[in-house]
Amino acid sequence: MKKKILPAVLLIVALGAYLLLQKGGPGSDSNFKGQDPAPEAQDWSGADDGSEQGPYARPQAWLEIPACADEDYVNLYSFDMTLDGVPQRNYSLKWNESHLTADWVAYPLCKGNIGEGDRSNAFGVCPYMPQDIQPVIVEGYRKGNCGWYSRGHQIPSGDRRQYSANVATFYGVNMTPQDEDFNGGLWENLESKVRWWSRKCDTLYVVTGCTYDGYRGEYVRDNENRHVAVPTGYYKALLMRRGKSFHACAFSFENRPYEDQSISLDMAMSLDELESRTGMEFFPLLKDMIGEHGYRAVKSENPSTQSCWGR
Repeated sequence: MKKKILPAVLLIVALGAYLLLQKGGPGSDSNFKGQDPAPEAQDWSGADDGSEQGPYARPQAWLEIPACADEDYVNLYSFDMTLDGVPQRNYSLKWNESHLTADWVAYPLCKGNIGEGDRSNAFGVCPYMPQDIQPVIVEGYRKGNCGWYSRGHQIPSGDRRQYSANVATFYGVNMTPQDEDFNGGLWENLESKVRWWSRKCDTLYVVTGCTYDGYRGEYVRDNENRHVAVPTGYYKALLMRRGKSFHACAFSFENRPYEDQSISLDMAMSLDELESRTGMEFFPLLKDMIGEHGYRAVKSENPSTQSCWGR
């Protein structure tokens, strides 16, 4: 049986984490040198099956997790990693079994959790999720009814360079069918820009997701000939933390080639605009940390007016 977290418990844990941050306790930036310290993987509150916890956990009160309906919590998965002997969260995702892709992948990014190492290219099946709900794309996607597509990371390989953490970015559940030119062009340049921003702040909270606006049943096939839905677009929602200040930025693109592959703030939008496009709510726990007024101000910011994003 899958495990769920109750919304009330989520709020209690979030408030507890906020108080620790204010008091300089074990979750404070002062003790962790600017990194966002990820809690060790823990069992979800409200579990009723008594099963043992594996090397993954359901996301708890983590700032990067988008708002979810109660029924969606059974589709959330989170993977941990260990860097320099310290357990940390690697990334979380919301799985969509009908599409055989993750609707979104969310994670904290900072200079302390990128790690060092080379790209593993260890494409494989996630060992911590049911095998029958995952695509098998070790040999890449096969053509479906709309041509050939690349295996596109949602959390990039370059964001997790320590070997075991990098291997987890090559799970098929972190992949979606992306246009090859888009994957290796504009999107890759955005990923590099996000890493650059992460080195200029304490922590950058990242949500990467795919969209299906105007979807007409396009699919590719996995190595077992199952249909994998081809997204019509992608987005990134970013929340930058510098001390106790927060700034937000978002991008949204179609899943197609772009002639101009450079990234500029002219392409960016506010979180409010991205939420209007996607129907989602991003970084809802920020509201408990800075209040409703501050939360709305951050989400309505025009990124091009904020020096923290550079130009």
